[in-house]
Amino acid sequence: MAPNSEPTRRTFEQQYAALASSTFLLTFASGCYSIFLGSFLSSRGVWGGDVGFIGAAGSTALITGNLVWGLVSDFTGRRRSLVVLGSVISIPVLLLWLIARTPQTYASLNAGYYFFVAPTIALTSVFILDLLPEQARARKFGGIRMWGSLGLLVASWGSGWFLRAQPSLVFVFAAATTAMAMLPFISGTHEVIRRRPLRFHFRHVFSNRRLAVFFLCTALHGFWEPAVFLFLSYSLKQHHASEGIIGAILGMNGLVAMFSFPVAGRLADGWGRRPTLLLMYILTGTRMLLYSVVTTTWAYFPVQLLHFGTFGIAEGVGSVYVSELADERDRATALACFHMSHSVGAVAGSLAGGYLSSTYSFPVMYRAFSAVIILAAMVFLMDWKTERGETVSPAGVPAP
Repeated sequence: MAPNSEPTRRTFEQQYAALASSTFLLTFASGCYSIFLGSFLSSRGVWGGDVGFIGAAGSTALITGNLVWGLVSDFTGRRRSLVVLGSVISIPVLLLWLIARTPQTYASLNAGYYFFVAPTIALTSVFILDLLPEQARARKFGGIRMWGSLGLLVASWGSGWFLRAQPSLVFVFAAATTAMAMLPFISGTHEVIRRRPLRFHFRHVFSNRRLAVFFLCTALHGFWEPAVFLFLSYSLKQHHASEGIIGAILGMNGLVAMFSFPVAGRLADGWGRRPTLLLMYILTGTRMLLYSVVTTTWAYFPVQLLHFGTFGIAEGVGSVYVSELADERDRATALACFHMSHSVGAVAGSLAGGYLSSTYSFPVMYRAFSAVIILAAMVFLMDWKTERGETVSPAGVPAP
């Protein structure tokens, strides 16, 4: 059945309510975890270098999880069942945080959570993209992802005030909401098995030059994640900010992303994928630089508006860009490699950030991260110009 046929559109519309509510709840769960993990570790007296190690363990596991789940999904043709499996297993992993006491255990649990939460990040997006028609795909995908941003906003602005006395409740919130998310997902969505001939998907994905360059740039851009969540939460707690204030500041990410997804989708559909992605790198690099000069807690709020580029464009437009460049047989693997590349950058950012922040200072760390992301913009722009040069003849006429 063609992806832009009427039955496919009806199938997406019929599953929209379930997908929107599940996306909201799953992002609420992961948002609680990501936003308040640094605050929790700070309240337990964990050293900054160990915080970087714990973050790197989670990002490394996410890399492995994305590779495993993406490859299994393309080989089996299943998306939905793997999302359910990974989500269900992540629930007891979250609850084990309540009895953990050492940095080594924290690192193991962070790795376990991110390995099993990988399907909820990558395969849910693939499942949605499989359903979407080609027409206005970026806008429609941005619209469904907007519900995830609303979940992040509620998680950060709502749950933070309940964590003052007992920060470990964040893991209870995340586990309970993950379980709730499975109810509409299981009852309101339908698995359409896409059987494909077995082949080595990674070779086909990485042999595409445009994808390979974008994955490299995504890895460099991935430094933003520990900077915006783990280290920002940790540094705010070090400056005696309450969980409520930390949640309000980081909750701006969800508020901005909620409006960013549909806006970025319309921008990409009208202006083009690559110009929009280039804007993403510029906005993120600027954001890191501004973090390095902020001196008051309230000054973080306007800086958070740049999350429009950091995540709104990256997740919404980046996912569509990769899915359109990849062969349909390799779509889940390509999206997994996209998320894997981001995780590689997050691993490097966690380790480098732990060293730079503890040895020098957080401003130095953020300036270094800004330089890395601007480098990504330069590589992306150079590849774009190179391809344009290859496809235009010396006379200025597009080559056949």
